[in-house]
Amino acid sequence: MDARRLVVLLLCCITTVTNMVPMLAQESDSLRYYSTNKATSFAIGNSNMYDTYLSPLKYTGVSVRFLDERMKRTSWFNHKFTRQQIINLEVTSTDNPAGNADEYSLLAQYSWGGHYNLFRNDKFRFSAGALWNITAGVIYNQRNSNNPASAKAHSNINLSFIGFYDWKKITFRGQIDSPVLGILFSPHYGQSYYEISLGNSVGVVNFASVHNQRALRGYFTADIPVSKVTLRIGYLGSFYQTRVHGITSHIYSNSFVIGLVSESINISGNKIKTNKIINSSYY
Repeated sequence: MDARRLVVLLLCCITTVTNMVPMLAQESDSLRYYSTNKATSFAIGNSNMYDTYLSPLKYTGVSVRFLDERMKRTSWFNHKFTRQQIINLEVTSTDNPAGNADEYSLLAQYSWGGHYNLFRNDKFRFSAGALWNITAGVIYNQRNSNNPASAKAHSNINLSFIGFYDWKKITFRGQIDSPVLGILFSPHYGQSYYEISLGNSVGVVNFASVHNQRALRGYFTADIPVSKVTLRIGYLGSFYQTRVHGITSHIYSNSFVIGLVSESINISGNKIKTNKIINSSYY
C-alpha cells in the first residue's frame, strides 16, 4: 500500500469517527437516567400562634411535622434543572400565657417546582428557582363558643434558593423560600363562618403579596451515610404571617428534623423494555 492510499484511508477513518461522536453523545444523553432523591422526615419543635379572629393572646407550645420530599434532576435546560416536590403535614398544640386554655392547629401543604443550577463545581452547587404551593388547615380554640375555629387556606408562588456543599461524604443543604404573590382566604373581623355559608362571602378571597402576607421558610440539613442507610438531620424554621380585614395572624415554628434518605430510578413504558443497563424483574 503506497503512501497516497494510506493517507486516504486515514482520512476516511477520521471522518467516520468524527461523524459517530455526536451520534454516540446523543445516544448517551437519551439513555441518561437521573435518580430521584427521596427523604421521609419528622420534625418536632416549638410553635407560636397568634390569631386575633380567635383571641388577642399569643399561644405557645409544640409543633410536630411529617415531611416527604422528592428531588430529581431533569433534562430540561441542558440538564441544569432540578424538580422538587414537598408534602408537609403539621400538627400543633399550644396554650395561652395563663395555661388555662388550649389552641390546636392542623395544616397540610403541597409544594411543587424546581431550581436552575447557576454554579457548580466538585464541592459546591447553587441554584435558584420557584415553588408553587397550596396550604389548607384550621386553628381551633377550645375556649371560644361562637367562633371556635379559624380556617386557613392560601396558595402562592415562592422564590426559592438552594445550595449544596459536600464534605467528607456528608452533604449539607440550605434552602430559603419566600412567597411573592398568591391568594389567601380570610373572613372579615367579627364575621362568622355561618354568615359566609349563607352567601355573605364578598372579600373573603384576597390577592396576597408582601403588603398583607409575609413568610419565610428556612431548611438546613446534613445527609450523613451510616452503614447502609443515609440519615438526615437538620433545622426547619417556618414563619408565616398575614394582616387582612383587621385580622392579624401568624404561625411560627422552629423544629429539629430527622429522617431517612434514599435514591431510586423510575423508568416506565418503552424505556424499561429498551434499556440495556437496568433489567426489570417483571418483563
